[in-house]
Amino acid sequence: MLKTLLLRLHAWLGISAGLVIAVVGSTGAMMAFEPQILRLLNPGILHIEPLAGQTLLSPQALYSQILLAQPARPVQALTLSGEPDRPAQVVFSSAKNSKGETVLVQPYTGALLPEPRAEETFEWIENLHRRLLADDIGKTVTGISACTLIFMSLSGLYLRWSRRPRGVRGWLGYRRGLQGRAWYFQLHSVAGTWLFALFLFSAGTGLSWSYDWYKEGVYRLLAVEMPKKPKPGPQDLVSVAQFEQHLAPVWPRLQAELPAYDSATIVFGSLGSDAIKVEYLAENSPHIRAKNTLTFSPSGELLSHKRFAEKPWGEQITSAWKMLHTGQYWGWSGQLMMMLSSLSLLGFAWLGISLFRSRTTPR
Repeated sequence: MLKTLLLRLHAWLGISAGLVIAVVGSTGAMMAFEPQILRLLNPGILHIEPLAGQTLLSPQALYSQILLAQPARPVQALTLSGEPDRPAQVVFSSAKNSKGETVLVQPYTGALLPEPRAEETFEWIENLHRRLLADDIGKTVTGISACTLIFMSLSGLYLRWSRRPRGVRGWLGYRRGLQGRAWYFQLHSVAGTWLFALFLFSAGTGLSWSYDWYKEGVYRLLAVEMPKKPKPGPQDLVSVAQFEQHLAPVWPRLQAELPAYDSATIVFGSLGSDAIKVEYLAENSPHIRAKNTLTFSPSGELLSHKRFAEKPWGEQITSAWKMLHTGQYWGWSGQLMMMLSSLSLLGFAWLGISLFRSRTTPR
């Protein structure tokens, strides 16, 4: 009775949600290698070719050039690249967006760079992936499709177990000579078993963008305080002279503490306070969310050095949630696994339809 019920639910839910799952899977596959694709498409913007004799500008020189180009725009943060072939970044304050507006900067001249090619395309792809281009309604639909994928993965595994495959070869192996529905059914079952864990992982991590209650539950489970929504950045314009005054005692001390880094971000909201903050990514950082924080007094004394690796495990996981979802947390191998498992959802949609159309139930 239970087997029959699960089999019918598995089939009908697969047909009902198959199209949405296929769309979410195909867009997710595109997003897996987004950083590498954008870098490849944007030589001179995301990939800088340094000329002989050129050196990276100091933060003071870089900020001076930025203000020459945009003299009336307050800055929230300035990120310097520690790599010779990467751009710097400036985040301008914005009344419309609390995160500000990020603009890339040529690290050798201080010139503001144009928006990277295909960046808007990937923003559209991400919107389609998370919301189906339909805001809150689309977000709810993709959440339901993720729940459906979890149910189908679990019910599919149970249905396979009820057929008692023999040994590892029976669970994961491929028998030759099958045709028609038997071939479709075998491919559907074996591939689903191979990809079972990845489906649960991608759907489980993706649900946090659809349902706030789910995200809050994850944070509570991991004993992490929910982050507060960022407030708009400082609206006061920091002059070049003020910037140099605040940074002069701090930067030499930072260079002594941190001779090499992937990137370093000066938080403008902390300038002029008793705790000047600089966030940085270490060389060979596992992902872009693995940020460390240095705090200095106005005189340049190092007050604290909080390393990402020393944070509680729950904080490390929640701060890198998107990297987990896309596979970027594990580098190329993780990205490749998530891309292939996402693409396979297109194949599962086709297999499900092929099985459903046959109108018979395998015994």
